[in-house]
Amino acid sequence: MQPTDLVRHDIAASNLLLGDSLFLSLGLPPGWELAPGVGRPEVIANHERGGKKWVASGRAWYVVFDAERRWAMELMLQVGALSRRWNRAPVGEVTEVTVHGHPATVRWREGRRGLFRRHTITFLRVEFDCPVSERHLVVEFSGRCPREGFEEMLAAIPYLRCH
Repeated sequence: MQPTDLVRHDIAASNLLLGDSLFLSLGLPPGWELAPGVGRPEVIANHERGGKKWVASGRAWYVVFDAERRWAMELMLQVGALSRRWNRAPVGEVTEVTVHGHPATVRWREGRRGLFRRHTITFLRVEFDCPVSERHLVVEFSGRCPREGFEEMLAAIPYLRCH
């Protein structure tokens, strides 16, 4: 996948007191679209780095979908302070990628979700530190989409812009 193939989405949120802040810029493969998720984005704190106002602490939920193939997955973004690495035992399959020049950890796992009709769903979690914007970012895709859809998202992750 080439960066020119991706459709760029700047994911930002507003806060009455803090104003507009940018979470990140996500490139989606052709055919995939972004829609609002189950909750409104939460911005707890922001800061300015490199002439842009970034979310320094917050969460956002979206849905990414490919209408033609009828695939969809939930996208959760979480931003916080630069991490203090604790040695926790990873859950699931773990690999490494580079995101916008930063080393990132990729975790694949399966879990059950649902109240009355529980379904097994896939989780693809990418975590990394961005020293340029002074943030720790978590990008998590989850859903019942075939693994091929998750792999398309993972192929686009290195082109995500975090600063």
